[in-house]
Amino acid sequence: MSQLVQHRIDTATHAIGTGLDDLLREARTGLDAADQRHLLRRLYDPADGGTGLLPLLAEVLTAVSGAVREWQPNHEAAIEALDEAAAYVADSAGHRINTARNLLTRPAERDWPTPEQAYANAPSVHEEVGWTVRNLACNGGREFRLRKAALLDRMALGDEVAPAVTDITGVVDIAEFTEAATQAARQLMDVDDAAVVCDPRHYVRQQYALWITNP
Repeated sequence: MSQLVQHRIDTATHAIGTGLDDLLREARTGLDAADQRHLLRRLYDPADGGTGLLPLLAEVLTAVSGAVREWQPNHEAAIEALDEAAAYVADSAGHRINTARNLLTRPAERDWPTPEQAYANAPSVHEEVGWTVRNLACNGGREFRLRKAALLDRMALGDEVAPAVTDITGVVDIAEFTEAATQAARQLMDVDDAAVVCDPRHYVRQQYALWITNP
């Protein structure tokens, strides 16, 4: 029985190790803002009763502690150490990951670019209009949503950042651009799961500045 159990343990831990290697490779390759939050949520998500890899690992440690308590009850120090390890993984490590994920949705002040900084290296508004029209079929992708939100933000800013842009009627309604820019920014935040307590258009500028330097 022991050999069979150990074989199953070896198989399971090998599969876990392979998966962690895959995560490590993705992390080293580079994760954008949405990917970072998605990975952290998969590691620990308190919103659904504390799900994710870390709580599951904590449950394994707790189960091992229970097995020791049943089969070797005199090893009280080992049982206590396992219980503490489980608590640390589920609570301390998990909560710290959750804190990091929440902080990542609140950009640091120095990472909060002005419109001029965010769009300094951006294509012209007219070029981005053309790109947006050509890629309407990709409107579910993050790049499309980001560039569209940035375009609308620039159009709403008007002469402050970009030349005036007219719609097909030849009339520019800055109020409509402003509303559309805010709506597009909120949609991007929804895609990124970014609970930022701020002007959504500020978030677009920050994400665009990061994207255009690491497309």
